[in-house]
This record gives sequence, C-alpha cells and structure tokens, in this order.
Amino acid sequence: MNDDWFEVEEGELSPAHTALVGIVRKRARQWPECPPDATAVLVFPADEEGDEEEDASDPRDAYDAAWDEAFAAGQDVLTLIVDLEHRDRELVVMTLGATVAGDRLFCSERSSSTYHPEPHTDIEPLEATGSPEELGRIAADWFAEIVSRSMIELDRKPWPRSFVANGTSLPDGHRWVRNP
Repeated sequence: MNDDWFEVEEGELSPAHTALVGIVRKRARQWPECPPDATAVLVFPADEEGDEEEDASDPRDAYDAAWDEAFAAGQDVLTLIVDLEHRDRELVVMTLGATVAGDRLFCSERSSSTYHPEPHTDIEPLEATGSPEELGRIAADWFAEIVSRSMIELDRKPWPRSFVANGTSLPDGHRWVRNP
C-alpha cells in the first residue's frame, strides 16, 4: 500500500521527472477523497520500447507521436494515474492520467486496464508543452479540478454517473458518488 501519493522507488525517475512528480504529489495531499493508494506512477524506459512494426500509412495521433519522439531521443515516458473511487463501494468510477513524453504533457480520462486515453469521455483532455516544473503545475491543476468535482448517480442504477457543480444539493432520486 502506498504511504504517499505517487510513490516511486528511489532512483527510478530522472531528475526532471522527480521534480514534476514532487509538484503533483504536494498538491495531491489536498485533494478530496483521493487517498495515496488511488495514485500510481508508471515509468516506460526508452530502452524497453516495443518492437511492434507500424504501418507508415497509419496516421499517428499527437499522443503516440510524442511517445515515439521521446523514445527516439532516449527519454523515458512518465504517466501519473489517479483513480476516482466510489465513496460507498469498493470500485473505481473513473481513471485519470497525465503522461509526460519529452516536454509534452497529455492529460485525459484513461482506460483502467491499459491506461491509454479514452476516446469518448466527458473529461476535457489537455495538452501542453513546457519545462518539468511547468508541466507538474499544469498536471496538478488539471487533476485537482476533476478530483474536486462532485459526482452523483441514480439511486437504483449504478450508471450513468454525472458531475454536478460543487455545492449543488442532491437531486431527487440520486445519491452521492464523490465529494458531496
């Protein structure tokens, strides 16, 4: 079990990634309903790049292209994961991720099994470029805004869940999922 948010082994991160994770970790301590074990750090070393052959005619999105560029430059790719957990049940409602590839940041809702960006979601994805410190602040702000949202669901149906403005009273026939 994690004792701290975004826990990693000593020496696992580059100095730039250590600075970025430190910024996000410091902010995570203030996020509502987000315990340390709801966070994770994934490091994809450049020297472990897969040998998958790609069709040159297949268009690559910016996310995949950034991975390729980082690996080609010998840089590790870092992904920070936050699982939004249901307050009354032991289940993950949504997985969020922030991936740093080189000097680029990609924040979005993620698949809880592959951690790849979800193509259709209510969460507005974010892309940014900058220094590790800038990207750490941007990722922390992005996570904080979503983690702080209130979420409800219908009383008798576990789906659909929806975000409501903080401070909103509970609508009839609904129950709180997160951050009432």
